Amino acid sequence: MTASAPVPFEGRYAQGTQQLEIARRGDGYWLDLEDAGAGGCSFSAAAIRVDDRLLASLQDWKSGAVLTVRRAGNGSVDVFSEQEDDRFSLAAFCRGGATLSGNYRPAAR
Repeated sequence: MTASAPVPFEGRYAQGTQQLEIARRGDGYWLDLEDAGAGGCSFSAAAIRVDDRLLASLQDWKSGAVLTVRRAGNGSVDVFSEQEDDRFSLAAFCRGGATLSGNYRPAAR
């Protein structure tokens, strides 16, 4: 039995007014998240693939903090922090009470 190829992450995703673009860059990935809404989220970082997740360091914000992107159903991706004590870390990149966390669905091209 052969292992199936990993599902690619590359693409554009949206959650409300937040737009997430994931692109290949060298051996890793580049995450770019912008929000045109009142929350005003903004985040860009390099990420590495570990099994079925992409991991981006939030080291500049807090030592040991990591943003995780994981495949979800229907082609969508979930963005979250796996560290329970860092559950609010993804709000640090937004204004107005918004957060980077959530389920992002494939965006129309």
